[in-house]
This record gives sequence, structure tokens and C-alpha cells, in this order.
Amino acid sequence: MSPLPFSGPRLGLGLLLLVYAVLLFILIGAVAGGSDNSGYFNEARLLSQGQLHVAQRTLASLPVADTPGYLYTPLGFRPAVDGTRRLVPTYPPGLPLLLVPASWIAGWPHAGDLVLLLHSLAGIALTYALARHCGLAATWSLLAAIILAASPLYLFLSLQALSDVPAAVWATAAVVAALRCHGRPGWALVAGVSISVGFLVRPTNCLIGLPVLLAIGWSPRRLALVAAGSLPGIVALLAVNHAAYGNAFVSGYGAVGQEFHSDLVTPTFAFYAKWLPLLLSPVIMLAPFVLLLGRSKPRVVTVLFVWASAFILFYSAYRWTHEDWWFLRFLLPAAPALIVAGLLTCHRGLAAAERRLGARARILVPAAVLVLAVGVEATRHRQLSEAWVIGHGERKYGRVAAWLNAHVAPTSVLITSQASGALFYFTDFTLLKLQELNPALTQRILTSVKAERRDTYAVLFPYEVSAINALPGRWTHVVSIDDVGIWRGEPAAGRLAGGAAP
Repeated sequence: MSPLPFSGPRLGLGLLLLVYAVLLFILIGAVAGGSDNSGYFNEARLLSQGQLHVAQRTLASLPVADTPGYLYTPLGFRPAVDGTRRLVPTYPPGLPLLLVPASWIAGWPHAGDLVLLLHSLAGIALTYALARHCGLAATWSLLAAIILAASPLYLFLSLQALSDVPAAVWATAAVVAALRCHGRPGWALVAGVSISVGFLVRPTNCLIGLPVLLAIGWSPRRLALVAAGSLPGIVALLAVNHAAYGNAFVSGYGAVGQEFHSDLVTPTFAFYAKWLPLLLSPVIMLAPFVLLLGRSKPRVVTVLFVWASAFILFYSAYRWTHEDWWFLRFLLPAAPALIVAGLLTCHRGLAAAERRLGARARILVPAAVLVLAVGVEATRHRQLSEAWVIGHGERKYGRVAAWLNAHVAPTSVLITSQASGALFYFTDFTLLKLQELNPALTQRILTSVKAERRDTYAVLFPYEVSAINALPGRWTHVVSIDDVGIWRGEPAAGRLAGGAAP
């Protein structure tokens, strides 16, 4: 039997994964909810049927040609470019493709839970593996895994159907496989497949290609294996883009170049400096100093530095990165690199203390770093509280849809915005996008729907009530499901009846 110092960290990793799995099982809500979440599920359902297009649900009295372009377009979709009355998904196909086989195992209600739970646990285990392959002792590698698991950002993104955790997992898997391929070329193929899947999940994961190539080194055989593994994902994404948007090099996001601005770089770096040490622990502040270890670990240092820098620099000009703390999710694929680089630097700096303390240092020094690192992450009370409740919050979309399916006539028309993607997934109602309405169009809708003996409802989040209040007609509050209000509309003059939604 191995002595405790060697078996202890592995046992600790197993316990960490078990505890985290239980936590995720209790809190997770990876379901069709907000824009991205419902978009992935709607796309997954289409892909499971071999489709990329779905018919718009329109009103006979309001043909598409006579209405605003996105009136019948729920969140997560865009009108097809072929001139038909069809919709196509907005998002890359990677996560939806992962949801399809998960639905065969767990059913659609829990497919997202299964995918996110497995990826979240894999991300923690791969961070441990990355640290080991970068030369950290098992105890310090366990510390790297704990820091990632304790991150409010990582927990927040592990509990809902978003692509950030899967993107981080496949990026880390690609680098770990590349580091392992020396002497075992088959791992280069694994690295390529990981790049392929990550690229389908999020096309910007192509940024991981450079650190992977640096990790592999110059070897025609290994490079050929990486290329062979990467090619299917690249071809598949181009084929999906062509089928959905009419051009292999056009994405569902449209002209994404307009979302990047050089004048955002400085405020974004200030945002990084404020939030990353709080969300990923102060250890990452030492990450840039990993360059000082270049002589002793040239390949590892170069890989980690280029990996982290690629994502940090790319997203520094992106308009959304510094909007709020959880928008740092775009940097999650670089989180393992930042943590491991910081711990490598920290370990080297504390090497003298370890020598003085002797054998006890293998436990005491990383334990002290653990208390500091996780202690700082635990102080983010607001972020942690948001992470704890996000799963329940995502599930409320399904509860709203269940109430509507049970209490509202199937011929009814729903005016909505934030809930539109989820309602498209869970119901068969005709949906009208709230922000596309104006007073004249709203009055026309209310009158024509009434003439067809159909009902009109509005499904509103609290911040959306003012928008419907500015439109004509009489709106009567019917019920609230959590904080989502359901209102019934009538073609009569007046303001919102009954005041604001409770």
C-alpha cells in the first residue's frame, strides 16, 4: 500500500469530486431557461430530429411580410436567410450535440443536468491532472482543483445550461493530452479531438490551438494526429453554418466584429484586476511571474503563459466582458492555466519554507495557501448566493410554461421577451416579441386576435412591465409564478389594471 503522502491527495480529489457532485445534484438547474439556455435546448431538439430550421408560429392576420422582422422570433433564434417563414438557431452546435445523447440517458428534463454535472466534475479532475503534468506535487495539484471548485464563477456556470464549463473542460483536456503525448503519440489524437469538440462548443476555443501546438512540439507525426482529430469539428461547424446561415463562414451571432472595440481594453483590464483574484483566488496574481521559471520548465511555462494570455487578450476588447462579474465566464477556458501558473510560482517562492519545515511542509504550506485562496473566494457572498439560487431560477421558466399549458387556451397568443425561448421550447403558443411592438401594432394585434376568438396574454419579468404599460389596451394581472407575471390583454383604452406585478 502506498504511504499516506502519496495516496492522500488522490483520496482528497475523490472526496472533493463526490462532495461537489452532491452539491451540484442538489442545486443544478441546467434546463431551457433564459436566452442562451433555452437556445441550446431548442437547437438540441432540432438536431435530434435532423433539422436546423423550424417554422415560425405566425398569425394569419399578421403575415411576416407586414410585421417587424423579429416579431415572431424567440430568443435564441434568428429568421432564416432563405426567405421562408422559418427560424434557425443562433448558437454553435457543440453543446446541443452533447445534449442529444444525454437526453437518451436521462430524458430531456435532465439532459442538461447530466451534461453540466459531468463536465463540471471533469473540469476539476483535469485541473488536477494539468497541475501534475506541469510538475506540481500531488498536494499542490489537489489545491489547484479545490481553488477551481471553490470559485463562485465556476459554481455559477456549473449549475445552468451554458457552454462555458464545457468549453473550459475541452480546452484543458486538449492541453493535458498534448502534454502527455511525448513518447505516447496517441495522445496527440486525443488532443485534436478535444480541440474539435471544444471548437464546436465555442468557436473561440480555437485559441487553445496555439498552446496545444507548443505542448506537442515539432513532430510531424504528432502534428498530423492533432490535425486529424481537429478536422471533423472544423468541417462540421462550417457545414452547420452553411446549412443554417447560407455561408460556412457566417455564424448565428451575425457581425461579431462590431462587438470588439480597442477603447474597451483598458477598462476591461481594470475589471480583470478587480474581479479575477476574487473569483479565482489571489493565487492567479502570481501567474505572470511563472515566466521566471522559464529556464527550469520552458515548455510548461510557455504553454501556460500563451494559453492564459490568448483568452485574456482576445476578450479584453469584447464589449460584454466587463459588464458584470459573471461575464468573466468567457475567460473560464483559461482558468486552469491561471491557477496552475500561479501555484507554480507560489510553490517556487515557498520552497525555502518547505525545506526548513521538512516533511510537514508538504501539508502545512499548501494548507496555508488553501486557507488564504479559498477564504478570499468565500468572501464573495453576493456572487456565491447568486450561484446557489441560479438553478432554481432557471427552472422557473418551466413552471411558468406548465401553468400556461394547464390554464390558457392553446390558441392563445403570448407577448413576451425574456421567457420567449423557454416558452417556444415548452409550449406551442404563438409568441410575439415584446420589444418589436409599437402602439399601432399592439392595437392591431389585440383587435385581430379578439376577432379570431383567441386570447392575448403577456408573460413579463418585473423589468418588462413598464414596456407593456406603455402600449394600448387594458392589461389585467392574472397570476405570478415566482417573479414572472402573467397578464391578460383586451383591446380597450387604458393602462395596466391592478398596478405593478406582485
